[in-house]
Amino acid sequence: MPVYAYVLLRCSRTRLHDVLDQVRRVEGVKSASPTTGRFDAVIEAEAEDLRKLAELVLGRIQAIEGVERTETLVAVG
Repeated sequence: MPVYAYVLLRCSRTRLHDVLDQVRRVEGVKSASPTTGRFDAVIEAEAEDLRKLAELVLGRIQAIEGVERTETLVAVG
């Protein structure tokens, strides 16, 4: 059963568009949009299981240059 999550992303302001371009190319990312507020963007993601979701966020998204921090919200319903 797939796991769905929203990943809140903070990045350096001058890199937002570059970061979003790269995030959108990551397998498992369904959408990535800039936002207002404490976070700079929200990412909608899907993974096979929680382990794969962790790999997606920790191994792929956080590895993108310019990403400062993420917060992952796993959908439960």
